[in-house]
Parts: sequence; C-alpha cells; structure tokens
Amino acid sequence: MKKILLIAVVLAFGCTSEPPLNQETVNYNDETILVGEINWDGLNKEGHKEWFAPGYLDYQVDAETLDYVGENLNDVEVVMFLGTWCSDSQQQVPQFYKILDYVGYDINTMTVYALERKLEPRRLVSPGGEEAEYAIELVPTMVFYRDGAEIGRITEYPEKTLEKDLVEIVSQ
Repeated sequence: MKKILLIAVVLAFGCTSEPPLNQETVNYNDETILVGEINWDGLNKEGHKEWFAPGYLDYQVDAETLDYVGENLNDVEVVMFLGTWCSDSQQQVPQFYKILDYVGYDINTMTVYALERKLEPRRLVSPGGEEAEYAIELVPTMVFYRDGAEIGRITEYPEKTLEKDLVEIVSQ
C-alpha cells in the first residue's frame, strides 16, 4: 500500500529526479549564465568557453608547490561555487581546474554549482538553494572536506596563491 501511495505522490507532483546539469538562464544584464549544478562540459559550452578555455590552457601551475600535495588530496571532497558572470570566477576557476588536473584529482568527483546574482535583495542563488547550506556569500568559493568535515575553503581569491592555499588546506 505504501508503494502505491508513493507512486501516486510522484505522479501527482512530478518526477523526483535531479535537475539537469549545466542549466542556463539569462540574468539581469541580459547575459546567458550557467546556474545550478554544472561540470566541465558546461564550462566548455559556447558563451563560457571563451573565458574558461584560455584561462585553463594558458595557466602555468606552480609545480614545485604542488609537489607537497602528494597523496593528501586523494581523500578530499571538493565543492565549488562560482558565477559565470563573475570576473573573479572567470580568473580563478580555470586555474583551479588546471591545478586539479595537474595533481591528478578526478574532477568528476567534484561538485560544482553556478550561482546567479540577484539584485533585490542582493544575494547569490542557485535553483536548488545549495548556497545557503554552505553559507556562500562570495564567488568563487572552493570548500574542502575530509571524512565529512570541512577542513578549509578558498573564498573569492586565494590568500597567497591557489597552489599554496591548497597545499596548506589539504596538509591538515
């Protein structure tokens, strides 16, 4: 009986599947932006690859600093928030991807959310409201977890460099 009731609820209120990856919307500046959960493919779509691809390809990682990451990143979960409309995100996000690629981190295990900036009231939002759960106020924000506990974050821009901040966080 419970199974029939559950099926009826799903049929009445719609499918309970996850929203699609790489959703786009038009913001208040009439720009097409990504919103919600995204991945590498979304950042390489027309309209976004123009800043993402050169930022990734042209970035030279600090290999000497990254030698200290070693195995410390293997057990770290990364959740990243960005705005495809945001100049800090457009600079930091491609570089961060390049760094993760360099150290062999599986970017497919990283969860990435693109946020939209609302003006009234001024706030960052995603379709699923994930920014509230993670207390995101600025983008980009990279949040790092080990064994379910937050071990650090890089917010808006690194304190030193992305590489040095990453090493400091994952070495804990």
